Amino acid sequence: MTNKIPKDKRDKLWTELEGNIQSRGKKKDKSFKLSGAWKKYIRKQDGFKIYKVDGEWLRNNISVVFGHGGHGYVHEFIPLDEIWVDTHHQKGCECKKVRKDRALSENCFNSTVLHEITEFHEMKKGKIYWIGHNIALEKEKEAGFLKDPYTESY
Repeated sequence: MTNKIPKDKRDKLWTELEGNIQSRGKKKDKSFKLSGAWKKYIRKQDGFKIYKVDGEWLRNNISVVFGHGGHGYVHEFIPLDEIWVDTHHQKGCECKKVRKDRALSENCFNSTVLHEITEFHEMKKGKIYWIGHNIALEKEKEAGFLKDPYTESY
């Protein structure tokens, strides 16, 4: 990694919550799988089933903190072999150059998939979310799907 990881200035509650979800990851019931019209299978990549999900539906019905994507070490309701990526940028996200319809571009989708897979593997090795997240941001920059992880590319 080329850049120093910035200090985590978020409320300590986030670190506790993320650590709790991460530590319970390997204890998940492998038969538990959520499904519905809000979740669409896209492909298999690096051993993960990749899904596009309706993030607005998720935030209204399952978790208000679901962002652009997620995996099983960050969200307790996502199986460890799945990566979920929102179909749209949520209202108020910090991304730049987002279209009026807020749809995620294919480049943003692929960048988010890479981010989630990288973050998952870092957390599986025992790194806390904040470290894994920042390593994943660097990996996104290296891959070049987007100019930077917070600027859309349609």
